Amino acid sequence: MGSTMMLNGQDPTDTSSRLNHYFQVDTERQAFIHNILEKVEADAKKINELELDLEDQRKSRIKYQAEANTLETEVQRLARQLEKDSFVVVLIDGDGAKFADEYLRDPSGGAEKVAMKLKQAVRENLRDTGVGQDDIPILVRVYANLNDLSKSLRLSRIIEYDEDMRLFAERFTNSRADFDFVNVGKGKENADSKIRRMLNHYYRNIQCKKIFLAGCCHDNGYLHDLRDYAGPGEDRLVLLETTPAEPAFRTLGFPILRFDEVFRSEPLGNETKHNILSMIPTLRSPVQTSSMPGPIARPMQPIQRPSAATIQEQRRSSTPIPASTTPISAAASSPIQSSSTPDQSTAQLPRASSVISSGNGGTSISYATAGGVNDLQNVTVKAPKPKKQPKVIFYNADNYRIDPPTQHPPRTPAQATYQAKFQAIKPSVFCNDHYLKGRCKWGISCDKTHDAELTGPELAIHRYKARTSLCPAGPYCVDYDCYLSHHCPRSPCTRGDMCPFYDTEKWGDLHLTKDQLQPTTRWTEGVDLPEHTNI
Repeated sequence: MGSTMMLNGQDPTDTSSRLNHYFQVDTERQAFIHNILEKVEADAKKINELELDLEDQRKSRIKYQAEANTLETEVQRLARQLEKDSFVVVLIDGDGAKFADEYLRDPSGGAEKVAMKLKQAVRENLRDTGVGQDDIPILVRVYANLNDLSKSLRLSRIIEYDEDMRLFAERFTNSRADFDFVNVGKGKENADSKIRRMLNHYYRNIQCKKIFLAGCCHDNGYLHDLRDYAGPGEDRLVLLETTPAEPAFRTLGFPILRFDEVFRSEPLGNETKHNILSMIPTLRSPVQTSSMPGPIARPMQPIQRPSAATIQEQRRSSTPIPASTTPISAAASSPIQSSSTPDQSTAQLPRASSVISSGNGGTSISYATAGGVNDLQNVTVKAPKPKKQPKVIFYNADNYRIDPPTQHPPRTPAQATYQAKFQAIKPSVFCNDHYLKGRCKWGISCDKTHDAELTGPELAIHRYKARTSLCPAGPYCVDYDCYLSHHCPRSPCTRGDMCPFYDTEKWGDLHLTKDQLQPTTRWTEGVDLPEHTNI
């Protein structure tokens, strides 16, 4: 008979089981506590890192905030400085915009009066548009060919002597410290080039709040230049209309104002648009059918030729047209025989054409219609321009472009004047595209000089200088307007390895032999296929 031994009234097996259970609970508790401690340690480490990052961010924020405050203060200072030093400029082409007659006739006092009137007119416009403060400086620059302007005003009987205009310009310049009347000297483009350069200069200056441009709307000379400044909502540039503006200027979107109290609103007598019929005697003959039978009708009276006094008066009152004229037929002074009916024989007036004189002797005709047998007129018709020859490029048998021969320009005074102009624009240089192609894709953004005037001989010198440079496209250039060289232009070349055409990196030696200079292919602008030639 078996029996289980009891310990303290409990089964030892049960006690052992319970003890194992307690050991397991202790182990789990220890693992739990260990995990908690590890997590607390990791969190403490992370908190410490975050505290360091927070401190770094706090310091950075303080630093950047201080820098931002400094920059904001500097921006405000600059803004105040810009506002304080801001100004408005008035650019006047004096050859196109003339001051009112009342001021020009009084050169001593009129110059100061018109200066004050101009400043008041600009100030009122600025007040209406809310630009700048009331005391913003106003700069005025007048550019004109004083000699020709004086002559035009004298011939129009606005002034009595040429010296009056010079006195007016002097008094105008001395009337205000910011006013200048600049004599640009003789030259068609002198005033224009000054205006273009100054317009570009002031437009780029952010301190210039507004630009008033006067004397530029009477013809289309400035139209293409102003297109570069046009844009949506562009009101910084204001056009001042004196004589009626050409319609194309109104499409640019610039504000157009009139200061009629300052400027002359009508052209001078030698600048007025004339009706060509007022310059040519009207030759008409009322023709009536004779009561006698037969197909021939005779006029009741012969055509009356204008008297010599009448012709002389018309010559004095009209601008001469520098061109050859067709003389009146001798039949105009004899009775005319006609078989036409009275309605058909009535002479029709030729269409009127607009003749515009520049005031300096130049004349242009918009259109002219010469009369037929019933209207014998002295009509000046501008000869049509010769048809422009298409541009061509020649290539040799190796498909190398062949340049036309060039010669060193002769030793003339143009060499010295060109060099003087070249030195005057330094460190800038002449824009090759502008002077040699006639167009520059960069426009007013070009960093090279566009506004220096080069004469024909000076332009030939500049073209020769360009021909001494190698084209970037080398002998494979296809540009019809290319002004550079594609092989050595010198024959013979004596520069040796100093020649830019010697041992080029891409095309080797570009000193062509006599056989290589023989073209075999000719490409013509606008023609899709080449022409083979043995020239």
